[in-house]
Amino acid sequence: MRWFFLFIISSVVVGSPGCTAHNPGGDQIDGQAGDGTDGAPDSGTHFGTYVFYEMFNMMPTGGLPSGLWTVQATDGGSVSVREVPFAADKSAQIAKPGPTGVARLTAAFSAQSGRVVFEAKVKAQETAGFKAIPYIYDQSGNAVASIAFQDGNIRVHIGNTISTVQPFAANVWYRVRVVVDTNKNLFDLFIDGVRKEIGQAVRSPATSVSSVSYFIDGTSVGTLYVDNVKVYNEADYIGTPPPPVFNPHDYGAVGDGTRADTVAIQKAIDAAAGSGGSVLLANGTFLSGTLTLRSHMTFFIDSSAVLLGSTAVSDYPRLIPNTGNTQLSNCQRALLYAPETTQLSIDGGGVIDGQGDGFSGVEAMRPILIWAVLSNHMTVQNLYLKKGAVWSLVSMESDHVLLSNLNIQSDNITHDGIDVVDGQDITVEESAVRSGDDAMCLKSGVRRGIDTMVVRRSIFGGSGTSGGSNGIKFGTATYGAFKNVTIEDSYVKDVQYAAMAVESRQGADVDSVAFDRIEFANAGAAFFVYLAQQSTTHPAGDVPKLGSMSHVSFTDIRGSTGSWANSPHQGSLITGHVFNGTRYPITNLSFSNVAVTFDGGLNRVPTSPPEAMPNQYPESNMFGDLPAWGYYLRHVDDVTFTSSTSSVARADARQTLVADDVTGIIGAP
Repeated sequence: MRWFFLFIISSVVVGSPGCTAHNPGGDQIDGQAGDGTDGAPDSGTHFGTYVFYEMFNMMPTGGLPSGLWTVQATDGGSVSVREVPFAADKSAQIAKPGPTGVARLTAAFSAQSGRVVFEAKVKAQETAGFKAIPYIYDQSGNAVASIAFQDGNIRVHIGNTISTVQPFAANVWYRVRVVVDTNKNLFDLFIDGVRKEIGQAVRSPATSVSSVSYFIDGTSVGTLYVDNVKVYNEADYIGTPPPPVFNPHDYGAVGDGTRADTVAIQKAIDAAAGSGGSVLLANGTFLSGTLTLRSHMTFFIDSSAVLLGSTAVSDYPRLIPNTGNTQLSNCQRALLYAPETTQLSIDGGGVIDGQGDGFSGVEAMRPILIWAVLSNHMTVQNLYLKKGAVWSLVSMESDHVLLSNLNIQSDNITHDGIDVVDGQDITVEESAVRSGDDAMCLKSGVRRGIDTMVVRRSIFGGSGTSGGSNGIKFGTATYGAFKNVTIEDSYVKDVQYAAMAVESRQGADVDSVAFDRIEFANAGAAFFVYLAQQSTTHPAGDVPKLGSMSHVSFTDIRGSTGSWANSPHQGSLITGHVFNGTRYPITNLSFSNVAVTFDGGLNRVPTSPPEAMPNQYPESNMFGDLPAWGYYLRHVDDVTFTSSTSSVARADARQTLVADDVTGIIGAP
């Protein structure tokens, strides 16, 4: 496959950063993010500017992408807007049926210098051939950075050399993020939140970049989908640390990655407390143990800096916050610790590296990367969180929390990605997590629970050969209620248990939980919905209680399960509980426009599973193979299937649906 081609683009007039360009029928954001421009969602969640952010959702299905986009299609090639994955979540399809011609989608924009970020979701319908994902150009049409799907691998130009990054699978979305630094003529590459290349030479040196293309050319054929295309300049999007600025170097920090800077950084934090200003880490690697953050300040890790966690447990004293939360059995140490803070931001575009592979033992002995507890009005955004020793980011009993634009790599079991433990008014968005355990986990360890939370436009996946445990999970700590929670426009992949798990086993009342527009691939199970009066765990000073589950909905769901060693033939386990002779059903459960391909492959029909035992750990495979290859429902009242379909990848002796003690079934899956 040729990696050189004639670059052709027609003239497009666009707004400069911070201004809004005309975009008929589109939903790009060219101005301040969250301003609602051109039909884009008004998140109101950060104050930087995009060069543009295109989701294609407001464009006519079947039409050409408009606004900033230019299409080149010859010899049967085509570029069009498609309802993939859903009617309310569209993407651009680039298709080329023959061995000649080209199908290319290009956006031109005002020249950008410095650190410029390009990000998009991309998937190919086949592994053979070549598809650009993307190519990034300067004003003369020279390719500055080149990333492609090619013959089963993601490949990248490092200088003039083509290097293989990793394999890829057909019909699976990947989030590809390229950060081009025109000042240094270097680039970083992230795949699904994991930084795969750092500080590599660009293909062609340039003082600026001004266009990006996704295309199929040469003799290659096939189909490429592109969605959620972002371009932003870090200087405009992240901005500078709010003044006054407190530099740890002024307090004795060296930033060489070898000598400990804990004391110096803490002095800077204490000086910045209450000022509304910033502690700035820049131009170095700062080795540290526990740092205690304060209110009314920003902890700003610049893109030129790494906060490097010490590997000595003695550098992380045991922390005792003012709560009896059950999760303190796991959460006792942290690199960044924010107790009872208000108006705190952690930001900057840099890296927090916990060196988690250097720790072993129980969870309580390993430090969390970021732990906020009993705080409010907190923002964590624009960071790469790498190798936490246990859960990477924990928001515990904290309100009005924003977690945005985070890339998180967390390997090994009990190494979660994001854990939200109790709290109110919480947003998780625009993030990518690759975790060795649960990627996105909602927990409750006190009576207050979680009320009003949204997770959106994010990707959650497993990491390593064992994958992860669950993609998006409520549990296993489930004491307080989970109410008014929406998970939307997100993707799950490579998890050995459930793509979506909703549990109550310690007394939680679950109500008004909605999964909307979720895709998944290669999960051990699609759904795990579980109500059990099972555990006597309760917060210090409180009492055991019984839980309930009602109004859990799955709308616009599409995906496929895979065969994992722990989940070789799993359907979806959906069960209430008979406890001490009393029936506790799941009620008002709904599936609408759900299309799942189940792995199947079992040549026998297992018997119905037993009731859950006291303190049996809940997981989608807890009862082994189920009587159904699709859905096994037990102790459920009022369940509705609307416009839903199920298929099985391998022949299976079981039925699609088995209902045991279920009333009020409407429709079929």
